Amino acid sequence: MTRVGLIVNPRSRHNRSGDFRRRAAAFADLPQAEPRTTTELTEVLTDFRRRGVRVVAVSGGDGTLREVLTALPAAYGGEAPDIALLPAGKTDLAARVVGRAGQGAAGLRRLLDAARRGALTRVEWPVLEIAWRDAPERRVRGFLFGAAGFTTGTRIANSHVHRAGFYNATAVALSIAATAAATLFGSRRHALLEGEEMIVGVDGAPRRGGRHFLTMATTLDRLVLGLTPFWGEGDKPVRWLDVPAKPPRLMAALLPTLRGRPRPWMIDAGYASGRADEMVVETAQPFVVDGELFEPGARGIRLSARQRVGFVTP
Repeated sequence: MTRVGLIVNPRSRHNRSGDFRRRAAAFADLPQAEPRTTTELTEVLTDFRRRGVRVVAVSGGDGTLREVLTALPAAYGGEAPDIALLPAGKTDLAARVVGRAGQGAAGLRRLLDAARRGALTRVEWPVLEIAWRDAPERRVRGFLFGAAGFTTGTRIANSHVHRAGFYNATAVALSIAATAAATLFGSRRHALLEGEEMIVGVDGAPRRGGRHFLTMATTLDRLVLGLTPFWGEGDKPVRWLDVPAKPPRLMAALLPTLRGRPRPWMIDAGYASGRADEMVVETAQPFVVDGELFEPGARGIRLSARQRVGFVTP
């Protein structure tokens, strides 16, 4: 029998009514908590470790998962538990790709039954780790990094799309459309096309300087809606995309980019993608990790994916 512990984010979209939390409370032998701060989360996970929890069920969205993944090393050291996802957020990208244990109380019950029978299915995924170069001890672990135009798209989603009541794949589609419209026709189109000053280094190759329209990185093999905006050979864990400012023939490049099938002219025009062990991004502007904006610090950040985490489903 594998012991399960439950982390609930009461602020996640599907948990706000309190129904799941009330139903979860009926599982008397289930270690569970609703940590409100990073410190509380680390303390809860440390307690889970002492109590022999080897599967941490996460009821929340991508941001909740990011916080749990970030706190695990301090709580569990090198003996990381497996993760079971009970998606309850706005987009739930990770659950769509790595697998979900189910939703709500029914999903939790199936997970606990499978754990009791020793019948969990397990997969491993590399986790993206972002470290601040001016403070290497500061780290965030997650799945999706974005900067420049990606930050703009996230702000549009947070300020307009989600507030209008759109979530999940619909929200992603509308965010892409809204960002494209703002870039091509909006009052700030010239500023958006101008991009941001940034230096991007990949595995020691010559660095890409100048202004960048959009930069992304992930360890997932696809995004929502089946989008795969990455290309390049090899088995290195970090997939990355970098588009220069004032991207030539942007509308013509949009669909090939989203499908990960660039036209030859795009490569010549500076649209770049590939796979890497490590990236360095030097920027003065905020970047996004799994839906949340972060400031880059004085020397930028380093991205890698040296650790793999197990994800289980019933």
